[in-house]
Amino acid sequence: MKRIALLMAFLILFNSCYSYKKLNLGVDDYDVGQNYEVRLGERKMEKVKVVEVTDSTIVVLQNKNRVVIQKSMITESRLRMLSPGKTIIGSVVGVLATLSIFGILFLSGGSSSDGFVTF
Repeated sequence: MKRIALLMAFLILFNSCYSYKKLNLGVDDYDVGQNYEVRLGERKMEKVKVVEVTDSTIVVLQNKNRVVIQKSMITESRLRMLSPGKTIIGSVVGVLATLSIFGILFLSGGSSSDGFVTF
């Protein structure tokens, strides 16, 4: 039971919802300091943070390494944006779920002879 309560507490503390806005290649420019998801060729999407932008390349941080990427090699890119609506809804659902679990634990007769709740 203690593990469930700890898991629920972590879910509330680390709740954040991001959504991705698809960018038009060649039209949208990359902003320094922004987080993106990029696909190079047929590889999987990778999360990067843009450090520097030139006409033909972008310098990104990927897993704490600086990588220079040719813009022509990027087949898909999406801007990572915090979604306030999803974050609020996720937080409310997380709090309600945590309160429900704690309520079930406390009301299920999980008390010792001292009157303290045990997990």
